[in-house]
Amino acid sequence: MSDADRATQAANKQIVLDMWHEVICGRDLARASHYIAQDYVQHSPSAGQGLQALIDFLKVELGGDEPRAPGTFERTKFELVMAEDDLVQLMFKRPVPDPHHPEETIHVWWYDTYRVKDGLIVEHWDSALE
Repeated sequence: MSDADRATQAANKQIVLDMWHEVICGRDLARASHYIAQDYVQHSPSAGQGLQALIDFLKVELGGDEPRAPGTFERTKFELVMAEDDLVQLMFKRPVPDPHHPEETIHVWWYDTYRVKDGLIVEHWDSALE
């Protein structure tokens, strides 16, 4: 792999991580267009196509669109961040209700994969079920 390819992969990782921490964790939905293309393609069954559909989904999923002040929220601890060509994958453990004991939680592995083009996230896959 060339130095240019490594630099592009590192830049793509940073775009995805910055988006995740600012937009998802920090709930700064106004910053979404800084990281995500208008014609963003969504493969998750939970959200619609395009940037505005993602913002609308996140407003519901995150419980509003009021940004959190820096330093007042926990950043996601990723177990693995990988980049290959134009793809970046984040892997982490996510608490979900235990199907056998709904009052308890278990941790499952979750992934989000993004395709980056020209400095913007243009496509997304995750482990959500239909």
